[in-house]
Amino acid sequence: MTHSSSSLKIFLPFKVDHLIRLGNNNDGGYIVHFPSLQNADYLLNYGVGYNVEFEKDFFKATGLPTLAFDPTLKSFSLVFEKLKKGQLIPFLRHLKNYSEWFFKERTLKRYKIQFVQEGISDKNSGEYKSLGYHFSKYDLHDKRIILKIDVEGSEYPIFNDDKIYSILPNAVQILMEIHLIEKNIENLIDMMNKISKTHSLIHIHANNHVGTFKYHGKDVPEAVEVTFLLNEFLPEKIYSSSSYPVAGLDQPCDRLKEDISLDFFY
Repeated sequence: MTHSSSSLKIFLPFKVDHLIRLGNNNDGGYIVHFPSLQNADYLLNYGVGYNVEFEKDFFKATGLPTLAFDPTLKSFSLVFEKLKKGQLIPFLRHLKNYSEWFFKERTLKRYKIQFVQEGISDKNSGEYKSLGYHFSKYDLHDKRIILKIDVEGSEYPIFNDDKIYSILPNAVQILMEIHLIEKNIENLIDMMNKISKTHSLIHIHANNHVGTFKYHGKDVPEAVEVTFLLNEFLPEKIYSSSSYPVAGLDQPCDRLKEDISLDFFY
């Protein structure tokens, strides 16, 4: 299916009050709907990336536990890969994070964070499991969750698997970084339309580490951070008239670059 520029309206958030920022300043922070956090039982975070500031802030705000999934943090082969490619600075940074993680992991219990050395996929294989697998393993089918996903482009196969949409009504909020948009724009619009059957987009922010591309004459960001809210928590659907990025909430992912203004959804 080929989409027109009008399809981009799926990226226009709906108006909602009481949004707050959890996690790091700059890269690593996400915007959440504060009141509905109290209706969740767990945070499921896929793609920790050595950074647990969001999970810590979530615990401080709610007192609720986190299941934090990432199969890469204890893999020295990924660290060594940087050195083999001659990427000295990334190698040293990754080596530092790798070394510190073993100490950091010991501190997670005080924030009710359980680290799991697995990732998310559309199929179960090795260290990668489906959302349905984890729901069964951790007895979550009658629980409500906050679902956070930052998996560097692997979000597409996950959401192309129709089985995930039967689980999404358990998610009070979905927080996701979406990558490689230029290559996947048609797929992404379909994906957003499927998610919109149960959830409403309430926030969007461009990742300024990567730029924009042209789609039907509009400047569309190559990566965005989005927040969806379960429809039952948004009884009235009115499109937002805010400017994006939102002053006081959003911060540039790369603090040395200007944030990307968004108007492609109008």
